[in-house]
Amino acid sequence: MSDITIIGGITADIEGNPYGQLARGESNPGKISIAYGGVGRNITENLARLGADVAFVSAAGNDFVGRAAVQELKQLGVNIEKVSLLDDENTAMYLSILNIVGDMELALCNMDVLERISIDFIHDAMKVLKASKIVGIDANLTEEVQDFITRKLHDAGIPVFLDPVSAPKAERAKKMIGRFHTIKPNRGEAEILSGLSILNEEQLRGAGRWFSQQGVKRIFITLGSGGVYYKEGEREGIIRPQAVHLVSATGAGDAFSAAIMDAHVKQMDIEETARYGMAAAAVAMEAKTAVNPKMCLESIDEKLRKGIFNLSLLNNNVLIE
Repeated sequence: MSDITIIGGITADIEGNPYGQLARGESNPGKISIAYGGVGRNITENLARLGADVAFVSAAGNDFVGRAAVQELKQLGVNIEKVSLLDDENTAMYLSILNIVGDMELALCNMDVLERISIDFIHDAMKVLKASKIVGIDANLTEEVQDFITRKLHDAGIPVFLDPVSAPKAERAKKMIGRFHTIKPNRGEAEILSGLSILNEEQLRGAGRWFSQQGVKRIFITLGSGGVYYKEGEREGIIRPQAVHLVSATGAGDAFSAAIMDAHVKQMDIEETARYGMAAAAVAMEAKTAVNPKMCLESIDEKLRKGIFNLSLLNNNVLIE
């Protein structure tokens, strides 16, 4: 059994960039790229690269994309015992065609396989989940499945972590928010989950207090370039980044989520955890891919040694960035 178990999806992101103006009904020359994605998969890969003892629960098609994605995680040391490759499904894919200026012209997504992560599917993995020190889920899972997971694990005393993924997806977790031990919404997702406006630091503190009153033990609300607000019990604050080398912000949130769960297993305090998460996000932003292949404890330690963050006192008159 593993210290950390992640439940989520595997996707393949396929992107086409034409060399010239798109011609409808024609074969357009251009550059095509493919990369593995999925919030759950990305968090799992980050954890593996940090040396965590991690298992992944997911479903994908028994096709070359699904098999290759699972094999890569296995090679990184992930326990893939509860990843099912299904003969009658395709691996989840997102296909986008951009135009000459880089804007999306057309997209097609096939996420049907993620619906196969059902209550029965989770029930089959429950022994693995209940043996974990923390279980992470992303809000791509249906509300019914999230309700089942959080109810069973809350009753068993197993901490559950939530990555809300997006504001629309956050709605799925709203009714069961008090069963989560740790959450990591951004400001918009936190507004959806709490029903509160968060326009300044006074309201940010109010949202943190509301989540705490619902039963959430650890709260991390990410603020984009403004850093992260954290709260556990009476301890709260904001950690703001100094200059960060930005190649792509894609995947920074997934790296932060991974670091939070790794920190839980390592029994870091709330401020240490927030700094650890920010450092992981900073490493993630130095690569074009969703997961930086250079993600490791040494890279995070280097960021922490450089002191690239400021601890900010809450000021009720400062607007959130």
